[in-house]
Amino acid sequence: MPVQFGRTSERGEQGKIVGTQGRGRGRRLGAAAVALLVLGGVLSCVGGLGGYFFMPTRVMPSHHMMPSLPAGGSMVFNLLVTGVDRGDVVLFDAAAWGEDHLGVERVVAVGGDRVAYTPGDRTLTLNGRPLDEPYVMNGDPVAGTPAAFHVEVPEGRLFLLGDNRGNSADSRYQYAVAEGGTVPLSAVKGALIDEDDPLVIGLRSAVPVGGGLLFLGAVSSVAALRLRRRAVTAAAPTADTVPVPAS
Repeated sequence: MPVQFGRTSERGEQGKIVGTQGRGRGRRLGAAAVALLVLGGVLSCVGGLGGYFFMPTRVMPSHHMMPSLPAGGSMVFNLLVTGVDRGDVVLFDAAAWGEDHLGVERVVAVGGDRVAYTPGDRTLTLNGRPLDEPYVMNGDPVAGTPAAFHVEVPEGRLFLLGDNRGNSADSRYQYAVAEGGTVPLSAVKGALIDEDDPLVIGLRSAVPVGGGLLFLGAVSSVAALRLRRRAVTAAAPTADTVPVPAS
């Protein structure tokens, strides 16, 4: 018996149009969702690694760096530092002093420098000249200095002192342990940077921004999936468009 096909109804045509439009919107929204997820992931990773892993915040454990760094105050160190200079505050491995911890001190002299103290002097001398140290506690750079010293800092090493000279077990007290109380440059793990440094603020701000983009990307992905499902449903054949047998 011959088979008679029904004509496509207006409803069926509209369903196809709606389905095509829905799939198009779903694809565009899906592409936007992927872009948001990728950008959010990049910002979160870069901000997290740069702003927190490579520039961590530490708490000052003692009073030996007052008044510059009070005990209990927060410090941000750049762990990607490639070199330090006189005046820098550094985070370093104190193993050179026979101690098993990370210390915080100020670099007073670098390789090739001569740093000295003579009892009765009001300052230390650096390469034969009085050393101006406006950062020291009570303006007294020789407080607590146990004895006269004269150190020629070997190349690749650092002479480190605390800002609170009367309460700092620094290079002055490590003379017999290390080379003139110095530590190797390789022991430096990071250099102090300002918490308000634009780089720190920018990197850390990228984390919540990236998280927001990841959230928007996830929401957009769900919305795109629903649009596509609705498009498939709308474009599905109806009873008016399927072939029917002749009576």
